[in-house]
Amino acid sequence: MILGTNEYQNPLILRAKELGYETHVFGLPRGEIGEKTADFFYPVDILDYVRLWEECERLNPCGVASICSELAMHPMNYLLRRMEIPCNSVETEILTTNKYLMRKAMQDGGVDSPNFMLVRMGQSVEEVETIAKDFVYPLIIKPCDLSSSRGVFKIETPAQLEEGMAYALGWTKTGEAVLEEFIEGPEYSGESIAYEGNYKLLAITEKSTTGAPHFVETGHRQPARLSPMMAAKVEETLYKAFRALDIRYGAIHPEFRITPDGRILFMEIATRMGGDCIGTDLVPLSSGYDFIGMVIDICCGHAPGMRKIHSPRIACNHYIITPEDLTRFNELKKLAPQQIWRHSDIGPISENPILKSADRAGYYITVE
Repeated sequence: MILGTNEYQNPLILRAKELGYETHVFGLPRGEIGEKTADFFYPVDILDYVRLWEECERLNPCGVASICSELAMHPMNYLLRRMEIPCNSVETEILTTNKYLMRKAMQDGGVDSPNFMLVRMGQSVEEVETIAKDFVYPLIIKPCDLSSSRGVFKIETPAQLEEGMAYALGWTKTGEAVLEEFIEGPEYSGESIAYEGNYKLLAITEKSTTGAPHFVETGHRQPARLSPMMAAKVEETLYKAFRALDIRYGAIHPEFRITPDGRILFMEIATRMGGDCIGTDLVPLSSGYDFIGMVIDICCGHAPGMRKIHSPRIACNHYIITPEDLTRFNELKKLAPQQIWRHSDIGPISENPILKSADRAGYYITVE
């Protein structure tokens, strides 16, 4: 069983079929690509746990999988638990989908963290200022319950605190946001796999963003250009953070910055593949590892196979946001089309400010 039908789930459907699995795919009927590529498609809401379990009992599948989606992670783990296939605990799910609780657990586990606090709907600016009186500006505020840069706002001075609170709390569904010191330094993620509490770092992603105030990602490169010493420090730090959250199974997508003085500080950690083609395309291309195959193995109750399906290459994802981005893509198609691994459909360039990942017009992946 596969939960989700959009273009980010489609590589899972296709890889499962390549590996010889019959794919039974669930999601609301929206004309998504997975509805067509699945062996069997079921127009079922993946948040309808009762219906999903009824279908699971009827089908008796060998496993249940989803990638790149925090929304689908919860019903996936629900079904796996009922099938008695090992997966992460409910407690770990809660910690890794609430940015404040995640910060608290990592701090309690001895992981280096910036100063942070919880902000609630209805809380006064004066009260927040009093609690955060020792925080060093700039600060960043983000909803506890969202991802994909939604609701993120950088607060440069105390005068912007009210604006930042209103922006972040205007996005959240739970009425809570985390306010923390802004971490200076380039941004990375560390694409990893866990099985029975043992970890393997597969690739480190170097990221670029739109910058303040919303930090929407504009591109990714694997492997990241880090020294061997720093890469080893990153790996050690990642595993310490994973243990603090008691992550035991599946794909892990930690996002972090490396400060000018060499501190490794996390923004967040998700128990899923990195979206934006990071897990599905860049990891296999840059590391050679069959990342999707590993996730399928674990979601069927097996140890992940450390098989390589590509010779490692430099892989980059480029997002089309501006007319200049589109011009570069069209020029590359003419001059060096062999460098393009694949690309999405390209929509219109937005004339509005880019506030979240969904505002981007499209992407293309290159290899060297």
